[in-house]
Amino acid sequence: MNKFWSIIAIIFSSISCQIFLHNLVAPTPIIFSQNLAIARQKYTRVCGNIPQQNIGENRELCVNPEIAENTTHKYRKIGAIVELEGLNLPRPKVTGKATIPLQFLTGGKAFSLTATLGKKLGNFLLDTGASTSIIATETVKELGLMGKPVPQELLTYAVAGDECPEMKSNLHSLPVFKIDNVKVEGLTVLEFTTTVMPDGLSGVLGMDILSNFDVEINPQTQELKLLPPTPIPTTNIDDAIQLKAKLGVMLAEVEINGKGPFIFMLDTGAESIFISQKLASHLNISVAERQEIRVQGFCGIEMAEYASLAKVKMGNYQLTNLETVILSSPVLKLLEVDGILGQNFLNNYQQYWRFSNKNSQKIPTKGSLLLIPFD
Repeated sequence: MNKFWSIIAIIFSSISCQIFLHNLVAPTPIIFSQNLAIARQKYTRVCGNIPQQNIGENRELCVNPEIAENTTHKYRKIGAIVELEGLNLPRPKVTGKATIPLQFLTGGKAFSLTATLGKKLGNFLLDTGASTSIIATETVKELGLMGKPVPQELLTYAVAGDECPEMKSNLHSLPVFKIDNVKVEGLTVLEFTTTVMPDGLSGVLGMDILSNFDVEINPQTQELKLLPPTPIPTTNIDDAIQLKAKLGVMLAEVEINGKGPFIFMLDTGAESIFISQKLASHLNISVAERQEIRVQGFCGIEMAEYASLAKVKMGNYQLTNLETVILSSPVLKLLEVDGILGQNFLNNYQQYWRFSNKNSQKIPTKGSLLLIPFD
């Protein structure tokens, strides 16, 4: 029997000094390839007027506000890469269409939306980088859900640092999930019981739901439309960016600083652009152009780098002077991509996502993205 992979990438900006949390999870199901969740570490809080940073289980670090102000972009926080084997999650039944207001996460560029799960209202992250949706532990408790634990022998993980707490996860079959006039039935999600969602999120809305629609995102009006699938209009074919599905997420060719094309994952849950060390070297980003940042993982602190990209181009669309974080993360190797394209690029455009050529498991193998610049 073949093994499949899927992956999620999600970045939140946190309180005070723009500390980012980058969380990556990759399960390996036997039959269905679209099974994914977030591994989330406790996020930054504030002690009095001082930003407080979790640095491990029951350990916290308070940073002086003046230091925090002077270390913007110097500190990042990264979660874990989790592999789950032997999962068999069915695809949900999705019906309806909707126009939904979006809200920015506190201090960030990623969006959340309000949905109803059973009789409970909740806020869910809008994440094209998530192959499968996830539910927060607090929401599980409020709904009284009884999940099925994922056996520890099926779960392995890679994290930054030396000391690592155990990762534990449950599978949950959810009650009817409603997003305005959209109804999702038979949705199975993952919960990580040792992690905490930021900003009171009830969960993450992933590609297992989104790929059933044409998805229109307008960052300017903060509006999401989930529409019945349609072909690309003839007048837009030349401008449409061709997407290729891999591990449940969408990839596209991107040019950086006039070089490329390189392969990037497109992720509305990511605040920033992330590139590999290999790509940074290929782009000749010098030592003088790089700034050290501290990356805190589940198991300790490691160093990474921050830089600026002079030009980022995808299809016929180009932006200049965008920040990037240079990673040595194995998640980029796992996906065999050069980087992740996040909201500091995507939010400059109205976006029209289409997903097509679905396989026997109703999983898209291709897609397209139209970007419309704001006037």
